[in-house]
Amino acid sequence: MFMGRKIFKNRVGEKYITNEGYEVEIVDYIDCNNVAIKFKNYNDIITVQYGHLKRGKVKNPNHLSTFGVGYFGVGEYVAKKDGRHTKIYIAWRNMLERCYCEKALEKHACYKGVTVCEEWHNFQNFAKWFEENYNTEYMEGWQLDKDILVKGNKIYSPETCCFVPAEVNGFFINGKSKRGKYLIGVRKNYGKFVANCNVNKKGKHLGYFETEIEAFEAYKNFKEYLAKELAKKYKYDIKLYQALLNFNVDKND
Repeated sequence: MFMGRKIFKNRVGEKYITNEGYEVEIVDYIDCNNVAIKFKNYNDIITVQYGHLKRGKVKNPNHLSTFGVGYFGVGEYVAKKDGRHTKIYIAWRNMLERCYCEKALEKHACYKGVTVCEEWHNFQNFAKWFEENYNTEYMEGWQLDKDILVKGNKIYSPETCCFVPAEVNGFFINGKSKRGKYLIGVRKNYGKFVANCNVNKKGKHLGYFETEIEAFEAYKNFKEYLAKELAKKYKYDIKLYQALLNFNVDKND
């Protein structure tokens, strides 16, 4: 016996409150598994299951769920694959944690005052940039860096960030927060100024000098030489190569 097409109740216009406290309205209803909703005061439209909607189990993609500033956004990028967080999501979350998590800032005071640009508060925007700039052929294990392209930079953004290997990341660490009263690379011993530079996590003695400036110049020249040698190793990555070639040390470092 022909029963005909099942007629669904027109639920367009129905409103609900989610468990996160947002008001949503149904703007299109195809069936119970395909319900288009819009969050009040937001333009994005997402598709959910009607049962989840009734129980309030739908999440606002604009909810500031990550350290009070980050939100998932609407787009093609996912946080998990095969039950595990993706490399991109982990990088995004770690970036926000360094800048906005109080516990993290207590352990790593060097990140105080560092921020993430508003564009990257949205995970979808960060993920798109990551995918476009991360070369899977040779960047496995490379880290997101905000300091190399722009010296003294305090913001994570598309214009100021790149990916670098751990070796290069370590090269740029100057330990300013733990340094004494002398210029970078300089200490005093037995009335003389000593220049010293770390190479592969080992200290290299550069000599004794009569003045602090002389010792600093010895450190500066050697550190900049190391940067140019390192640049040769990574010549295949133009951003990193140029950053290493342009590296310089000054008294304020």
